[in-house]
Amino acid sequence: MTEVLGVSVGASAVRMARPDVRPQNSGRLGFHHDTVDAYWDRAEELAAESIGVVLSQSGDGGPVQATGVAYRDQQQFGEIQQAMASQRLYNYRLVPEARAALQYLEASGELGHFGTIGLYDLGSSGLTISVIDRGTGQVLLAERTIDISGDDFDRLISDNQLAKQGVDIADNQELSQFTARCRVAKEQLSTSGAVCLPGDGGVILISREAFESLVTVPIEYSARLVRDVIGRSPKHVDALVLIGGGARIPLVESILSAWIGLPVITPADPESVAARGAALLATPVADTPRQATPAPGVRQSASEPSSLSGAPDWLSPEPVTDKPTDSKRKVRGAVLVAGGLVAVAALGLSLGYGGGSTQPTSAPAETTAPITAVPTTPRTTVPPTSAPPTTTVPPTTEAAQAPARTYSEPEYVPPAAPAPAPPPLIPGLPQIQLPQIQLPPPPVFQLPRF
Repeated sequence: MTEVLGVSVGASAVRMARPDVRPQNSGRLGFHHDTVDAYWDRAEELAAESIGVVLSQSGDGGPVQATGVAYRDQQQFGEIQQAMASQRLYNYRLVPEARAALQYLEASGELGHFGTIGLYDLGSSGLTISVIDRGTGQVLLAERTIDISGDDFDRLISDNQLAKQGVDIADNQELSQFTARCRVAKEQLSTSGAVCLPGDGGVILISREAFESLVTVPIEYSARLVRDVIGRSPKHVDALVLIGGGARIPLVESILSAWIGLPVITPADPESVAARGAALLATPVADTPRQATPAPGVRQSASEPSSLSGAPDWLSPEPVTDKPTDSKRKVRGAVLVAGGLVAVAALGLSLGYGGGSTQPTSAPAETTAPITAVPTTPRTTVPPTSAPPTTTVPPTTEAAQAPARTYSEPEYVPPAAPAPAPPPLIPGLPQIQLPQIQLPPPPVFQLPRF
């Protein structure tokens, strides 16, 4: 069979699984497991380096020809891509952790006749609860929280041991090393009744009963979350499967079985289920071009190829098109300005601006013409001079052959002493100064004030 490699990237460890080419007595497919501690390194970079080392070696079935890497979320998807590109690794495929876990559980036959399952994945960085439809492989609902995690359990043990010893570690590095030893004690408590670990920071001595008393409340909190997710599931959940390093804690299965009331399945080596499933989903990527991998958050255009690592369709970025955002705004602004200028000009004509008539300003104009404001090119505003420009009004249909009438500003004749009162202003309209009308004396006629 083709030599393949499956990898899962956790917050505290990178786990690798390779199917055993030799048949097992039970008839099931066996795996070789390797774990690389990532407590002091960035897990994604460590995973890429570890994959590079494995690919450079040859196993029992020859060199690895396909690699599958399980990712937790979209952020980790991009981080793994970037780390793999830095190691110049391209022959790999990325698969979601839930899909990888389902693939292994299907192959192992541990799901039995259950149709819809709940997936309880408790790792170092948090808890992910998913509802998966076995028929379609679709994740119907998923929730993640960091309120409960394996790292929290480590800190609870660390605080308990430091309080018993009466020691206060101020140095952050020494405290981190002591907490790492507490993580080892936690893992040993999954199969032992008590643990004693001597070290430079002090002896860690704790029993399983003492440990369970520390983590009972967080585990019960996780059980409430599971009940909430299952209650909101669009399909009835038939069973609950526990995976991740936290599934090794016997108290986790005990509390969930009592609180949920569903069959609880804990597969062997639950922390490597995703890595084994990723190995089963690994397929060679042939003729992979060596192109730069976009960093997380960088969008690709629709013409560019999608990720070379088997990214799912729902992670494919949407095409981004450059659309002018202010073109309509500019056109509308031009229409409003042109319409306002035409309205002011028409108002001036209706008020008798430029004519010598003595009719009231409310009298309708003799001729009207439709006004249409069509903005074409930007116009340059010219400041008015001492005399307003000449305005030409097109003739009506009845006098189509008559020449167009022209209205011009009459010559201003200075009034006789005493000087007349200032011309009136019409409120609510632009400040248009009415022309002064010289009437023959006597009597002296003055415009009424409004």
